[in-house]
Amino acid sequence: MAIFHLSVKIISRSKGQSAIASAAYRSGDKLHDERYDENQDYTNKRFIEHSEIQLPENAPQKYLDRATLWNSVEKAEKAKNAQLAREVELALPRELSAEQRIKLVHDYVQKSFVNQGMIADWSIHNPQPDKDNPNKPANPHAHIMLTMRSLRSNGSWAPKQKSTYVLDKNGQKVPAIDSKTGKQKIGARGRKMWKRTTVAYNHWNDPQNVEKWREAWSKEVNQYLAPEKQIDHRSYKRQGKEQIPTIHEGYIARKMEREATGSSERVSFNQIVKYINNELKSLRKQIRGVISEIRKLEKGRDQNEKVRLEQDTRANQTRTSREPTMGGGIQRTIADNREQSENGRTNGTAERAGRTDTHQLHQQSIGATARRIFQDFRLFAERQREARQRQRRLSQSLRHRETTENQLDAEKQRLTRQKHVFDNQQQQITERQNQIRKAFRDAPQSQILERYYARFHQRRTQPNHARGIDYQGPILGRSRGRSR
Repeated sequence: MAIFHLSVKIISRSKGQSAIASAAYRSGDKLHDERYDENQDYTNKRFIEHSEIQLPENAPQKYLDRATLWNSVEKAEKAKNAQLAREVELALPRELSAEQRIKLVHDYVQKSFVNQGMIADWSIHNPQPDKDNPNKPANPHAHIMLTMRSLRSNGSWAPKQKSTYVLDKNGQKVPAIDSKTGKQKIGARGRKMWKRTTVAYNHWNDPQNVEKWREAWSKEVNQYLAPEKQIDHRSYKRQGKEQIPTIHEGYIARKMEREATGSSERVSFNQIVKYINNELKSLRKQIRGVISEIRKLEKGRDQNEKVRLEQDTRANQTRTSREPTMGGGIQRTIADNREQSENGRTNGTAERAGRTDTHQLHQQSIGATARRIFQDFRLFAERQREARQRQRRLSQSLRHRETTENQLDAEKQRLTRQKHVFDNQQQQITERQNQIRKAFRDAPQSQILERYYARFHQRRTQPNHARGIDYQGPILGRSRGRSR
């Protein structure tokens, strides 16, 4: 069954996005990004059914090349948070063939966007069931990338904003008043100055356009669908339907649900909503059946009452014809008929009031049941959310504890290694001291004094550069040998 889905989003540098990468991904193409001097290769992407670029009348034909188009867009945008393109995502009916889907999107893009001056680069994706998810239904959809800037008559990109004069209610320019003199400001060469304001160069960013695009898409799709399968861009509330809407799940939530049932909050929410909607649908069907039976019984009773009234009328006429001379009998018969008519009207009014009360009672019972079911669902969802929050907090505590324990173990190992290093150094120093003591103990005293005085005399007589020392200033800190 066809569903309605149309979402509009902005491709922006502030989100870390690139027009070249986005276009390459959606078209399954390999494009060279001149801004970053790198290739964006998505030629291995599957399920791309069709890609196309549609140009307005004043657009250069070179923009039929995807790389040229989006590199030109990237070059025209200078800001680090620039909005590069607008993307419209559409859900396509599975009931249509591939040729019908292509024609449907082409006509919609031409009427809604290209005729307004935008360049459209669109692709149709049609994912199919695979070995990872054999039960996945086909999901045909379209990605439409639209340019944000208008094109000038010479084919160059126009600015996104322009400056214009502020006009009063009569359409006259409003003068710029000097706050000091209270008179109109005078600019260079004696020119009068007028108030100016900045406005958008085009109306494409108007929020009301989204509603127009959604309505146009539903009308375009309904031309291909049977009356019982028509889609509507309006919400259930705007349509007047007593039905709870589902939320968008996304492939990540569905993958989580496939791996572990009940792990996705979005999928669980939609399952509960679908169950409630089915119960409401069954309840409404039962109520319609009861109301239909009541109407049948009322119709049969009205027919019986009508037959009885006709029989009474005939009997009165017969009795009146048998007593033509009795004026009082005729008057009584007329009075009886009038009284019966008044009683019949009174009974009919009461019956209609009863039917109205019965209908209102059924409507109230539907609303009360729906409210009760939704309240139970909200309570259940809230308890599930609290349980998930407790489980999440517990998991975070366990992860924090494990991280702390790992850090303590790492610190303990580091201190142990450092202790081993200090112990080895201490042992080496002790061994060196023992060697020196042994050397002094074994050597004669005269030999030790001779070596000491020779070394001291050499230090006193040789300049610093001869001993390999470049510093000629005062000696700071500890010095070797005799102090200077």
